[in-house]
Amino acid sequence: PNTNAVDDIHLLTGVRDARTKLNLRGDGIKIAVIDTGVYYLHPALGGCFGPGCKVAFGYDFVGDSLDGIEVPVPDADPLDNCSSDSHGTHVAGIIAANASNLSIGTFATQYPFTGVAPEVTIGAYRVF
Repeated sequence: PNTNAVDDIHLLTGVRDARTKLNLRGDGIKIAVIDTGVYYLHPALGGCFGPGCKVAFGYDFVGDSLDGIEVPVPDADPLDNCSSDSHGTHVAGIIAANASNLSIGTFATQYPFTGVAPEVTIGAYRVF
């Protein structure tokens, strides 16, 4: 029986079958998230950036002060600031989050969950 809404979603979307029948969890796969960057400091996304981290590579093509008027100032850090315009972190979470045992301060979750492929490696590319 399902214990929460996440289980229902995984059943409806085929994630449960991909994991249980095909044993797919994303091991050895790299996925690029081309969006607003990724807040990789969140523990469900590994809490770090670089080799050995869930978010292992990426680039910020626009810089931290992009407002549509200023000239972009790219840098090597694709950190998403988690503002109301944030989208890349949400996308990365759907793909690869692992909050199955998360209980770190404000990051504790009511429903433990994992993304579709929690074992993938994420590349974060900030373009907005």
